[in-house]
Amino acid sequence: MSDLDEILDVLDDDGEVTGQKPRGLVHRDHDRHGLVFVWSAWKMDGRSVMLLQRRGRRGDPFAAQVDALAGGHIGAGETPVDAARRELMEEVGATAGPDDFVHLGSNHMDRPTGQCRRIVQHQLLYPVPLDLERLAFSPEVDGLYQVDLHEFSAVVLGERVSVSARARLAEDDGVVDVQLPHSAIADYPDAILDTFRRSLAAVIEWLEGGNAGQ
Repeated sequence: MSDLDEILDVLDDDGEVTGQKPRGLVHRDHDRHGLVFVWSAWKMDGRSVMLLQRRGRRGDPFAAQVDALAGGHIGAGETPVDAARRELMEEVGATAGPDDFVHLGSNHMDRPTGQCRRIVQHQLLYPVPLDLERLAFSPEVDGLYQVDLHEFSAVVLGERVSVSARARLAEDDGVVDVQLPHSAIADYPDAILDTFRRSLAAVIEWLEGGNAGQ
């Protein structure tokens, strides 16, 4: 089944399911539908670290930009957690349990252009440590970066020009030390960068506000 044939739930403006359609028709008709984004971060040696993907899908307008570790459309009948578990496996080969996620928040977004114009976004945190060397590449992901969460947040906020990262890239062998520059997020429009800012703030609050031990 092609991506365009994938069946999605059609949502009303309150986020309630009103029907189902193939993904291609949902995009054509600009129906409201659901997306999930999975942020990977955990505490390590007294600091907060985050794993990011480098987008690698051919034809992606944001190819080579970094993003949440996994994400995508919520299929018909799926919950955001169902979709998060599926996307983690499909994009980076990580197996997650249904109780491994923290729901950071949801929001409606209306965009003037693009395929996904009317969406409900669900931001989830996967706070389970992952081994950079054991994750997989896929047609959608051709690079992985492990960064200090606060330093990456400062790059997103425009307070730093780059952040040191441990990276596994499809074009290299093994893990290398690199500088991840601000240009790795510079192609995103303001609406997406605002989602980054709010999501990173929520991740930091959860990890460092005493919730991580609960």
